[in-house]
Amino acid sequence: MRLSPSDVRSTSARALRHVALTEMIGFGVIVAVIWLDELFDLPHRLFGAPVSPTRLTEAAMESLGVVLLAAIVLLSTRRLIARVVYLESYITLCAWCRRVHRDEQWLSIEAYFARHQARTSHGICPDCEAKALGDVHDAGRGVERARS
Repeated sequence: MRLSPSDVRSTSARALRHVALTEMIGFGVIVAVIWLDELFDLPHRLFGAPVSPTRLTEAAMESLGVVLLAAIVLLSTRRLIARVVYLESYITLCAWCRRVHRDEQWLSIEAYFARHQARTSHGICPDCEAKALGDVHDAGRGVERARS
């Protein structure tokens, strides 16, 4: 099922928040384990390894490295999700009949906009107007030549 561009943006915003929260929790757990290991010597307590001295500067440096890595990962994730949102916001139009492909069916542009609470009106751009008026004038000249 395809979503409208506004639905895609709100869905992706929720997805971004969810992914970012999950990543932050994961990196937070890693930092917590670093400090728990340094303060309570977890390998010694859990596995009977030899006692290691407490080195707070080592824990601080490891934590800093993890925080920097977390920042890089979070920024990369944000860019990737923004790219996905951008790509999912495209509307597929038929080049010939100008119908819109949504939800496994082809809708007229008017029907598509009606589904998404958008109103439409018709107009003519200056280039098409000039072309249409030129065609009308050319057709009128052809009738005049036929009469003479």
